[in-house]
Amino acid sequence: MQRQRKITNMGVKSGKQGENNVSTPAAANSEGVMADPTPPPVLAPVQPVQPLDVDSLVERITAEVLKALEASLDKKMDPVLLKLQTCTSDIASLDTRVSGAEQRISAQEDVTESHDAKLSEMELKLEAALEKIDDLENRGRRCNLRIVGLEEGSEGTNPVSFFKSWLPALVGESDNFKGGVVKIDRCHRALTRRPPAGQRPRAVIMKLHNFQDKVRIMQAARRLKTLSYKGASVMIFEDFSAAVVKKRQECTAVKRRCREQGIVFAMLYPAVLRIRHRGEEKLFRHPADATGFLDGLIGVRMPSPASS
Repeated sequence: MQRQRKITNMGVKSGKQGENNVSTPAAANSEGVMADPTPPPVLAPVQPVQPLDVDSLVERITAEVLKALEASLDKKMDPVLLKLQTCTSDIASLDTRVSGAEQRISAQEDVTESHDAKLSEMELKLEAALEKIDDLENRGRRCNLRIVGLEEGSEGTNPVSFFKSWLPALVGESDNFKGGVVKIDRCHRALTRRPPAGQRPRAVIMKLHNFQDKVRIMQAARRLKTLSYKGASVMIFEDFSAAVVKKRQECTAVKRRCREQGIVFAMLYPAVLRIRHRGEEKLFRHPADATGFLDGLIGVRMPSPASS
């Protein structure tokens, strides 16, 4: 309260001094102070503060943020979109190439199907042709004989002269041949290296002039069953091609079993095994079939030719 009073008193005093100053301009001049002709500034009235609209502010900020994000994403997505366009172009090109490749592959498959049919036909024809060739080769050997076990050098330097009388005498058929000799066109040892002494001698291959002479000699050899010359066992076989010999060798185990069981058998041309048992005759073109037949006879399974 005292402070307010002091301020009021000071105001009164200053008012009085002002009145004295205004009423005496001469005195003012005499003091050297000039009066300010500019009126005092007029202050604008203070506007009342409006309350903030929070929803509008949030919407404005959200819009600005979204705009900034869109601009940033557009800037970053432009290279990606460019690469996607390139990939799309490449995929379209690949699609075209794949379509072309599929068409070519389909065309090749159609051609291959016809080729497969032709190839199968050619395989059948080739197999038939090989069989005919083998048959022709064996027909060319139909007058041949193969003698196994004869000691090397027994025939001397002139095999034909030696064998034409030796062969009928070996099988006891000298009386059935004119002059006791058989007509032989040619004769030689198997075309392999001569074995050392004591080793198995090479086979002798000869071609008789007449097929009937060959038949008589083979029949006589079968009747005798065993042949020998100078204490060595000698065997006489027909001469076949390598393919027929291989097929016949596959039946070796089956033939051994037939001998052990006392079963009558024979090999027919080219490689057919004939088995006779209890008045029944069976023909087998495959050794496995013959093995199965023998297993059924004794009720015991024996090893097949392949496993033996």
